[in-house]
Amino acid sequence: IKVIEAAKQAGINVPHFCYHPGLKVVGQCRMCFVEIEGARKLATACSTPVNEGMVVRTKSQEVIDGQNSTLEFTLLNHPLDCPICDRGGECKLQDYTFEHGPPRSRMSDAKSLKIKHHPISDQIVLDQERCILCTRCVRFSSEVDGGAELVVNQRGHESVIDVFEGKSFDSDFSGNVVDLCPVGALTAQDFRFQARPWELKKHDALCTGCSVGCNVELHTKHRHPGIARPDKKDPQPQIVRVVPRENLNINDWWMCDRGRWGYHFHNQDDKRITSTLSKSSDGQWTSCSLKTVQESLRHNPAANWSFWISEDCPNEIISWAKEIRQSWIDRGQSIGPFNHTPFGDAFMSFWAERLNSNPWALGQCDWNGINEIYSDLNCSELKKINPILGLKVEQKVRDGKLSWKEIDWKQLPTNFDSACVIVGAPTKQSALDQLKKLPSDTRLLIAFKHFNARGLLNEGIVPLEVLQEDLENIQLSQYIFAFSQSTQDSARKYWKNCFSQSEFLVLADSYLSEISQEADVVLPLAPLYESEFHATSVENYTQFSDGVTLHHPNVESIKRGSQIVPPSLKLAMGPQK
Repeated sequence: IKVIEAAKQAGINVPHFCYHPGLKVVGQCRMCFVEIEGARKLATACSTPVNEGMVVRTKSQEVIDGQNSTLEFTLLNHPLDCPICDRGGECKLQDYTFEHGPPRSRMSDAKSLKIKHHPISDQIVLDQERCILCTRCVRFSSEVDGGAELVVNQRGHESVIDVFEGKSFDSDFSGNVVDLCPVGALTAQDFRFQARPWELKKHDALCTGCSVGCNVELHTKHRHPGIARPDKKDPQPQIVRVVPRENLNINDWWMCDRGRWGYHFHNQDDKRITSTLSKSSDGQWTSCSLKTVQESLRHNPAANWSFWISEDCPNEIISWAKEIRQSWIDRGQSIGPFNHTPFGDAFMSFWAERLNSNPWALGQCDWNGINEIYSDLNCSELKKINPILGLKVEQKVRDGKLSWKEIDWKQLPTNFDSACVIVGAPTKQSALDQLKKLPSDTRLLIAFKHFNARGLLNEGIVPLEVLQEDLENIQLSQYIFAFSQSTQDSARKYWKNCFSQSEFLVLADSYLSEISQEADVVLPLAPLYESEFHATSVENYTQFSDGVTLHHPNVESIKRGSQIVPPSLKLAMGPQK
């Protein structure tokens, strides 16, 4: 352990710029000076290991003088952009200047001018004048991302951060360099000039972009109640930024660009479902009461209903849907299992056989002792399905901590003791037959794409993505009750095609979408980013999300458990028998 981390554990903050626990130590900013008793000169806390009996001083006069000198050199050519800089209010250089820096500059020469407002990709803007050459972004690009697209050009006082050979910074994780930058040298086009940090409220949440379940913070901007909106509607909080939260079991310190910039659907108030809707004969939505829905359902008491639920629904919605289905069964309705298809039954039978012997089926994925990965995917394909999981695995492969091998289903290894198998979701019988060849105790990770697919599986319900081919070839029942939850990745074309064949469709969702176009009745759900809920990651970690604390007004719903859902429809099928 290094001195800087030991000090942090003791509640002592050692100022630093270049150090980050997820990157290699370089000790080049010289801001983390500490005095070690018996040493001839100041030491950098980020690179000095802790020893037994070591006496470290972080506030001695020599340390203060060293930090002041470091800051003075750092500020020599730094522009006075604080009033217009996106980083103003959460800038380490700004904070440390107030705490440790000299009261005024002694620089009398003209400052060095460099390139400002330089787009290095469609999403990232570089300001070389503000850069303090901590190289956090460069190290992330080479060590974590592996693309090495950001480099230090030139030498000495002419050194600048730039993209390699002028090429675009085309990384799927580019937004992380904005989080890493301690100053305003790297900014995001999406958030640039949208808000000041002190205008934002922060809410803990889970990213819904894939099944990894990255821990994130939602930053919302609240319009002052005395300032009318241009559209004359009541002021509503808007999500303006999503940033990662540290969780070493899930996403470390990172998140992908898909999740970071995929929140905009949530701000589409015109598509938000805030009351029960029914479709009129001319195809227009009209608001109605739940009693109206119940009456329409009672007209078809003998209808053949099927219940469907998407893997975007959190655990609370799954429980609520199961309650409704059971209440209908108790009232004499004949209803099959959720997401019921022939191949779905075969998949669940396979999974049930693995539950007692596969250590990753009942518990979390424990990577300790895993030296080899066998897969029918490559790292790039895994990163497209589960970006952060693929990034973490790829980094270990590059560092020599894991070996990645293509699995040969015709000649499987005889020993999987120090290995695991990663496969995409099987969608056909031939893929399932291959999985059945694996020894029952093999550590198997199915790389589901969608948000709470593993949570659905843990409840004994097959995820929809497994049923893609079945849904393209089977005829669903005429009467369907479906539970969905709009996220940034909600398109289910195969589900939409099936619903278009139904005679009567009831859909519970939070936003109007391609799927709801096929519905006859839509029930309102609060959006995930505004809800308290539990969801299970692809690695089987069940996590809790607080969400945005201010809910949308006038939603015709009640709080059931932790998730905002509409009132129960238990009475829809008549009195209990």
